[in-house]
Amino acid sequence: MKTVTDEEKQPTPEATSPDDPVKALSPKRHSALVTYLLILFVASFVFVTVIMLTETRRLKLMNQELQNSSREASASLTGMLAGLQEENAALSATNKALTEQIEALETAAAANAEAAQAQNEALARAESEKQTLADEKAALEQRVRDLEQQVAEGLKVSELLHQAMAADEMGNYDRLEELLEQIEPMKALLSPTELDILEGLTID
Repeated sequence: MKTVTDEEKQPTPEATSPDDPVKALSPKRHSALVTYLLILFVASFVFVTVIMLTETRRLKLMNQELQNSSREASASLTGMLAGLQEENAALSATNKALTEQIEALETAAAANAEAAQAQNEALARAESEKQTLADEKAALEQRVRDLEQQVAEGLKVSELLHQAMAADEMGNYDRLEELLEQIEPMKALLSPTELDILEGLTID
């Protein structure tokens, strides 16, 4: 009967090398590997969560600064508009007074032939002043219209910037790019704070 020697009993290196390195690990090492991978996953999840919370807080603070800046700019422009409207009302009252003065001078010129020359000169001066006031009133009205347009455009570009911030926060970069293209022609209306926010939203 043939006996098996110790050398024949020992497996060859090729027979003891499995195809799967994980299966070759002992249960203790396998458990340690699983624990290590679990720790890596949890750490990654916590890291991503912290980054998202930090970014959300930063965007909220930027949005608050933008709202404060918009309110201050709107209040300033509203005050300027009210001042121009008061000035326009004062010019209208002065123009009315000059018109009455012209009518009085015309009546006096008809009644007093001797003072006609002097009255005519005074009438000419009054007419000139009236025309000057009319020109100033027209210029002021144009300034009021320009300021109203500037206020409207400023509010519009602020609203577009709010929408761009929301698009950036949601990761909607197609919408963000569209909004940035609309904001570009009106960048001059933005405050320094809004310009800083816009630079932070620019797509590379």
